[in-house]
Amino acid sequence: MEKTLELKNVKVIFADIKDRGYGRNIVIDATDSSIQSAISQWVEDNKINGGEAKFKDYTNEKTGETTKQYSFKISEYTQFEGKDDLTENNLGRGAIINLAAAPFEYNNKFGTGVSASLKAVYIKQGSKSIMDSLRD
Repeated sequence: MEKTLELKNVKVIFADIKDRGYGRNIVIDATDSSIQSAISQWVEDNKINGGEAKFKDYTNEKTGETTKQYSFKISEYTQFEGKDDLTENNLGRGAIINLAAAPFEYNNKFGTGVSASLKAVYIKQGSKSIMDSLRD
């Protein structure tokens, strides 16, 4: 099993850091073909969720722009670190991160297979907030 996928300088679309009943995850912009290729190959090599990467297309109704998105699960063991004083609270639309994800085998009441989760996230740039516009 291929151990770790590392992606650098990826843009965050959405981050669900607190579990609100749907689990925790980080959704990244995977529109760049090199990011799609790296994820697809890693998923295939490790037979994660059957070996096929599940990208979602999102089209912005206002701009007509379409992005490919990919979601990574956050586990209780995911480590977060940030440049300067950035923390996981600075994750959200537009944040720039480096990430490491790893596959794991499961065998539970829901079935058996291979899934994956984030091992580590380095926050290089936080998402923009209303406070940023006040500082300008």
